[in-house]
Amino acid sequence: MKRTTLGTISAVMVLVLVGITSLSQAASPAGMKLYAFSSGGLTIAKSALQSGASSNPITVPVGFFVVKHPKGNFLFDTGNNDKIISDPSYWGPFIKGLTPERGPDVAIDTQLKKIGLTPDDIKYVAVGHMHLDHGGNVCKFPKAVFLVQKDEMKNAAWPEPGTAGPYIPGDVACLRNDLGEALPNKTKMEQLSGDLDVFGDGSVVLKSWPGHTPGSQMAIVRLPKTGTVILTSDNVYFSENVTKNLLPDISLAYYPTGILNAYEYIRVLQGRENASFMTAHDPDGPAGKARSSHAPQVFE
Repeated sequence: MKRTTLGTISAVMVLVLVGITSLSQAASPAGMKLYAFSSGGLTIAKSALQSGASSNPITVPVGFFVVKHPKGNFLFDTGNNDKIISDPSYWGPFIKGLTPERGPDVAIDTQLKKIGLTPDDIKYVAVGHMHLDHGGNVCKFPKAVFLVQKDEMKNAAWPEPGTAGPYIPGDVACLRNDLGEALPNKTKMEQLSGDLDVFGDGSVVLKSWPGHTPGSQMAIVRLPKTGTVILTSDNVYFSENVTKNLLPDISLAYYPTGILNAYEYIRVLQGRENASFMTAHDPDGPAGKARSSHAPQVFE
C-alpha cells in the first residue's frame, strides 16, 4: 500500500514542473461555460477534511460540474447515487454516518434540467475518483464516454487494504455488462493511465493526480472570461487547506505527498495563469453556493 509519511516531499517541484509543461495556454472556444452544482449535502466532522480543525459536524455540499463546450458537454463527478433518495439502504451504514440530503431536487437529472440538459446530452463523464459521493451516478449516462483513471477503477472494484470504505460496490458493478456479452462494460469507457486533453484544444484537461485515492484526477478548465479553473476533486477540500498546507485526516489521504504536491501545483497555476480552483465540498465555494441557492453557479 502506497501510504507515505510527510518526511519526504522533496519531489514536489519536480513533479509540478513536469506536469506544468503540458498545460499550455489555449484559446478557449466562444460560448464555453462551466456550471457548478450540488446534489444536496453531507454531514461530517470538519477535522476529517482538515487536520487540526474542530471535530464538530458541518454540512458540506456534494459538488459536481458541467462544461458546455462546442464539441460536446463534459461532466466532472456525478454526486451521490440517486438510489438513496428512495432506498437509503443502498448506502448501508453511511446513510446514518453522513446523513445525506435526499430530497427530489438532488437527483442529477433534475439538476441537469436547470441548464436544459438531460443525461443523454452528456458526451463525456469523468470522475475525480469513485467514492460514493463522486461516482454514484456514473451509470445514468449510457450515451457518454466514461473517463476514469485505470488505477481508480482497479481500487474501486478491488480496494487496497484500508481504502475500501467509501466505495459502494453497486456503483462499480453497474458498469459491468450482462452475462454472455462480448464487451466487459455496458457503455464506452476509457481507463486512463495519465493525462487527457478531452477536446484536443487545451480547454479541458484531465490531470492524473494520485493523492486522495490511488487513481484521483483533477480537471483544468480554461474559460473565455473567467480564465483557468482547477476542479480539484477531493485532493482539496477547503481553500485554507491550500494556503496553509493542511492535510485531511489520514483516512482520507491515501498518498499525502500527492495531496501536498497538488497544493503546490495549484499555486504554480495561480502564478502562471491567474488560476482559481473549485472543490466539491467547500461550503463557501461555488458548490456550496449552488446548494444554498438551489441553482447552479455559472462561469464563462
